[in-house]
Amino acid sequence: MLDTQAGKTTIEAGQKTLKDIFLSDTYRFEIPSYQRPYSWTTREARELLDDVVEAMEDDQDDYFLGSFVLVKQPNAKHAEVVDGQQRLTTLTILLAALRDLSETDEIRSYLDQFITVGRDPIGKKSSGEPILRVRDKPGERLAFERVVQKDGATAHEGKRNAGEAESVRHYIRNAALYRRALYEMSDDTRRNLIAFLRERCLVVVVEVPTATAARRIFQVLNARGLDLQPTDILKARLLDKIDTKRVEDYAKAWERHEEDIGRAAFAQLFAHIRMIHAQKKPKTALEDDFEKDVPMFVEAPVTFMDDLLTPIVDAYVACRDDIIARDRFGDEAAALLRALWRVDNSDWLPPVLSYLLKFGEEGEFEAFLRKFERLTAYLFVNRERVNERINRSASVLRAIAKADSHKEVMKGPTLDLSKAEVKAFREALDGDLYLSTRVRMPVLLRLDEAMADNAVTYHGRETIEHVLPQGPSLTWRKAFSEDERDQWTHHVANLVLLSRIKNSQANNRAFSDKKVGYFSDKKGKTKYVLTQDVLQEADWTTEVLKARRKKLRKKLDEIWQLK
Repeated sequence: MLDTQAGKTTIEAGQKTLKDIFLSDTYRFEIPSYQRPYSWTTREARELLDDVVEAMEDDQDDYFLGSFVLVKQPNAKHAEVVDGQQRLTTLTILLAALRDLSETDEIRSYLDQFITVGRDPIGKKSSGEPILRVRDKPGERLAFERVVQKDGATAHEGKRNAGEAESVRHYIRNAALYRRALYEMSDDTRRNLIAFLRERCLVVVVEVPTATAARRIFQVLNARGLDLQPTDILKARLLDKIDTKRVEDYAKAWERHEEDIGRAAFAQLFAHIRMIHAQKKPKTALEDDFEKDVPMFVEAPVTFMDDLLTPIVDAYVACRDDIIARDRFGDEAAALLRALWRVDNSDWLPPVLSYLLKFGEEGEFEAFLRKFERLTAYLFVNRERVNERINRSASVLRAIAKADSHKEVMKGPTLDLSKAEVKAFREALDGDLYLSTRVRMPVLLRLDEAMADNAVTYHGRETIEHVLPQGPSLTWRKAFSEDERDQWTHHVANLVLLSRIKNSQANNRAFSDKKVGYFSDKKGKTKYVLTQDVLQEADWTTEVLKARRKKLRKKLDEIWQLK
């Protein structure tokens, strides 16, 4: 505990296990109304579980889950969550799924103590209403209790509802994800996971008595200072091994490379270099094992700088800068690189950089990119877990390392999709695309760009709009039945691109009104081909949607060679 001078804030901070915060009567967490809605997708939820399971299987002593910043009076139970809301909610979903899959009533009752802290003796039920460990923000609290916290809630798939709040859909999807993942485990594995979560998963809990102080602590913890990067440590080690007469030249070269691509990107580039050489998911910090994974760094530091770092920085800049990419690789390859940069992870970069380092742009780079972007798009659209993405990336890296020519890389199976994967890819594209928050914009931009033959420039200000609105007016409800709205609302056929901020009032207008001045400019024009198609329709009906779906599916099949 930090107890400062009189009149100043008392701060309590300490490392705690999940048992300390979920099984004691010390904490009753409440998400305040000013917090954003729950927004973790299945990707973040899956990565949390994967990381915990991997730490358990590797028999790590402890696994650090992050920090919580709370407004909490000394000796009080009520704790208002200022930072850590998403993680706390997701852990509750995981614990609820473990509870609902328990093989015995004894384990089930034990795990329910993670979710509740007893019963209200004057509740409506004879046994009393449960007192919940985590109370979500007002407006979402009842839904969270209904689909997660209530005993047995995660055992049922939530009914899909186009009008359901986005946060509630995240509760339902993440609960279903955890239930499926845990169901595949043996009873022993689930029991080991419970013990690992309880005893060896750690958090740092920071408690302050006022909201103002808590927000100040939160800002300090998340301040964007010029922190020491792993590459700063590596730079010192490398320069220490270079002849003193040349050390200044290479120090300047290092700094020039870092300046060319930015400090954070430069540090990430070293992670890509390690991946290219190790060809597996790293399990240690970059500065700990970089020299072991990239022996040249220690054995021949000058060669590392001249023959590896300088060319790979050059390749990175060429891939990142669209003008340079067009000039060096051609318009089609540049378009494929733009599509890759829209993906929400960088697991694709090591194979692309590795290919350029080995074969250069003379090695039919565009053909490689076409197949590799297809593989990346499948992993991205279908939200494959991080370990699967890294394993596929490592397979491509091994194929490039072994190949004597570009043709050998292209002939191998590593870039291909199985029939089952193609089927799953098509089904994901033909589903409720809008509900996949990270996927929807990259897919629509990829589709629009292909329909425009790469003749459109995007500026990052695009927004997505529904033609048939999410919250339809009476006019729209008369035109589309509830089943039809459920089928089409979030489908790609019902989506358009706009170059302005969405207007919730204009969204609910009749179709003829939305086309003029909302989907288009004052002259009735728009640069987006996806939106141009809609402007040509006289009315918006299920028949129009079916025809548009057929047209767009054909184009998506063409883009990613899915037929």
